Amino acid sequence: SPGGLAVLWAEQNTRESLFAAMRRREAYATSGTRPTVRFFGGAAIPANLCASPEFVRQGYALGVPMGGDLPRASGAPRFAVSALRDPGGVGESSEPLQRIQIIKGWVEGGVKKEKIYEVAGDANNGAGVDLSTCETSGPGAGSLCAVWEDPDYDPAEPAFWYARVLENPGCRWSHRQCLAAQVNCSAPDAVPAGFEDCCNTDYPKTIQERAWTSPIWHRPP
Repeated sequence: SPGGLAVLWAEQNTRESLFAAMRRREAYATSGTRPTVRFFGGAAIPANLCASPEFVRQGYALGVPMGGDLPRASGAPRFAVSALRDPGGVGESSEPLQRIQIIKGWVEGGVKKEKIYEVAGDANNGAGVDLSTCETSGPGAGSLCAVWEDPDYDPAEPAFWYARVLENPGCRWSHRQCLAAQVNCSAPDAVPAGFEDCCNTDYPKTIQERAWTSPIWHRPP
């Protein structure tokens, strides 16, 4: 999917603030859409933070943001993640949010490991795409939020955690081009030059746009 974006949480839209955000790694990326994502971690993060109108302020005051290092010897961390749907605009559509995952990577006995945790939303929400029109259907969310505590946290193991936000499925850009060109795969000889992959069953016709944050790190002594 072309057109990926990088997002920086900076105090101002100035060169100094943007480079400071890069240096502290307070950034996330998207596959092209524009959801708003916040991610904080720390032992003092309250379990009910999602219900607070001070989500961001408390996230900074009680934890570290995406890209940060957890304080050493601070106890088992909680992670708070919030996502708002891309509002779309000027003819650009966006899909509702489907779910949030937290991905953990760690080193155990010298071996690198990784695990995905589903923390908000529903991977089986029934959202789908009509490939003949690219019309989407099914439920989704305008916003999702979760506070999650790692059940397998080991203070002696180096580890990182990052959040991934997935939207409901939508048509991939290439399939939209195939529909616009009125490609008819039942008549192979009539397929226009350059559109042969429209009839390639291995070629993806849908995509789930997403965002993924910089990790929060645990570095034991």
